[in-house]
Amino acid sequence: MDRYKDGPKDKELTLLLPLSFGVSSLSLLHLLDDQLEHQRGNEYKRVPYKLHVLSVDSPTLDAPEESKDTRLEVLRSTFPEFTFTEIPLHSIFHYDKNVEEFMLQHSSNRDITDSSIKDQDRLEAFRSSLSTATSRADFDCVLLRKLVVAFATSEGCDGVLWGDSDSRLAAKTLAGVANGRGIALPWEVCDGPTPWGVHFTFPVRDIFKSELVQYASVKFPDLLSKIGSKKPKVFNDQVTKNMSISDLMTQYVEQQGEKYPGIMANIVRTIDKLQPSQLHSGPNCVYCGVPLESGQMDPATLSILEERNLIDDESHVKDTATCYGCARTFLDFKRPAVTSK
Repeated sequence: MDRYKDGPKDKELTLLLPLSFGVSSLSLLHLLDDQLEHQRGNEYKRVPYKLHVLSVDSPTLDAPEESKDTRLEVLRSTFPEFTFTEIPLHSIFHYDKNVEEFMLQHSSNRDITDSSIKDQDRLEAFRSSLSTATSRADFDCVLLRKLVVAFATSEGCDGVLWGDSDSRLAAKTLAGVANGRGIALPWEVCDGPTPWGVHFTFPVRDIFKSELVQYASVKFPDLLSKIGSKKPKVFNDQVTKNMSISDLMTQYVEQQGEKYPGIMANIVRTIDKLQPSQLHSGPNCVYCGVPLESGQMDPATLSILEERNLIDDESHVKDTATCYGCARTFLDFKRPAVTSK
């Protein structure tokens, strides 16, 4: 948090913390409260930033066992200095108008174009047209990030603080590579500016999830019991067959991280050593927003773009092109059943 330690003299920064109600993001919330409380008590009595906490409500993401309103009220009373907001995942249609246009272009499902259908149902209709758990999870992950960024921009936030532990970032790294999204990893798991116009920071990136569980059990056990933090998933052979790549990587990291924590940490540190593509004014992926430069693409990406007629005669990427990761995901649409006469 050194970047925000002092803050500018002429304004108070506002930072956004997406809250999943998992132990990692709750621990970060508690840590930041301790930090700001200490700064309020110093001789200058000045805090460098305000904290805005965002909860995204969606049946497609990890759902709580209790009402989210109840849990948010508990947090509001526990941390009265912070602002708390809850929005549904389908509010992306309000915050990012390009999402609707993209869905219309990439899905033949008529429910997407029906204006009389609720946004929640339209979003679920699009998700249901993706045939595998991996493609749906990949779509959800990008959509959630887009919504967080759009909300942060609309609220004038100066940065986003992600509560991802080292374990979570290692799983995200492995899943990102497997899903063909390696180009975005330096922005999605490392501190720094992003192509989406918002600075990302991962304050607990060097701490394992098991360590955050220990911290939470000592520092705020009562709050944890009231909120009912998400319970770990139970994996078995039957469940594993239908799991997404993201869930499989999470399972792998949680199991192997206990045996080889150093290896899991090295996965994230390796991404730190990579140089992200230079931010530029050229075309970005029409869905996820990563920069597209045809001269730097691998042959597989170029092949997909050429098949979709998204490379013009001068080998420049068109403004409607998707990156390799998105192209792979959206090749997975269910095809209409063919009936024989």
